[in-house]
Amino acid sequence: MIITGWDIGGAHIKVAKINFEKNKIITKQIYSPVWKNINNLYKSIKKVNQKIGHCNYHSITMTAELSDIFLNRKKGTAHIVNLCSKIFGKKKIYFYNKKKFLKKKEALNHSKSLSSLNWHASANLISNYLSNCILVDIGSTTTDIITIKNNKVNTKGKSDCQRLKSKELLYIGVLRTPLFAIERKKNLIFENFSDLSDIYRILKKIPKKFDTTPTNDNKGKDKHSSARRVARVFGDDYKKKNFSKWKNFSIKIKKKQEKILKENINNIKKKNFSKNVPVIGAGIGEFLLKKIYKNKNYSSFYKKINYLKKNTINCEAAISSAILLNNFLKEK
Repeated sequence: MIITGWDIGGAHIKVAKINFEKNKIITKQIYSPVWKNINNLYKSIKKVNQKIGHCNYHSITMTAELSDIFLNRKKGTAHIVNLCSKIFGKKKIYFYNKKKFLKKKEALNHSKSLSSLNWHASANLISNYLSNCILVDIGSTTTDIITIKNNKVNTKGKSDCQRLKSKELLYIGVLRTPLFAIERKKNLIFENFSDLSDIYRILKKIPKKFDTTPTNDNKGKDKHSSARRVARVFGDDYKKKNFSKWKNFSIKIKKKQEKILKENINNIKKKNFSKNVPVIGAGIGEFLLKKIYKNKNYSSFYKKINYLKKNTINCEAAISSAILLNNFLKEK
């Protein structure tokens, strides 16, 4: 059985093709800004599908329906369901919801149950391996803090709106988040001159293959170009001789983001568990968690799944939806 899992986001499309007989996995990621042009979605999905090749079934999870190019989530979800069915064929495609996988007709009738569930797919899979833990997935744009209790996903919030209120969803990632989301005390220029991708380029934390988003000034991604954009947020002009100044500032921003993460994770831990439970890290920003926990009661997502390797980081939801569909089809 070969299944391709898809995590169709508003900024990125992430794909994992798994051959379950050979325990082999291929992952791919493409930058696809849905909000700029609705046709980007069709072109990107078709392009990745051609590259990744044949499979028996496709498993879909999504967040692209949140994009403001759609009037609302219902219309966005319906568009993605119809689009994927057109590209893959409705007989080969399944859509993930919390309880089971849906075919096209059911998916269109229950579109609300498909919205923004990539986080749930990852947590659902990990709940098969760990009875009690906190899964933290730090992506390009957001951070999901997910409680798993007694082998079940046990978040207080069920929707994005509810999870924002419970702080189980933070709109802070490591690429697309503006600096002023972290640096809240200084009086900065609130323009889109720079974002956290510049900070982590300066600190050499983002592998090139994951550094897919364009820069705010459409210029280079080297350390000096990144420092120039950071300086602009302070109303300053960058000079190469002052690089160390902006590197030190970047270190401070990283520490502040780590503090925000740790406080929110600990608060959710205290509300759900009387004793310490392991934290499982996922996503492109997992390096922040490794720094916070220093291997104390901490593990990476990919280490918990037998045939996953380090290079599968950042495609956890796509991987999870494929594995969960394989399990679902076995039980049918």
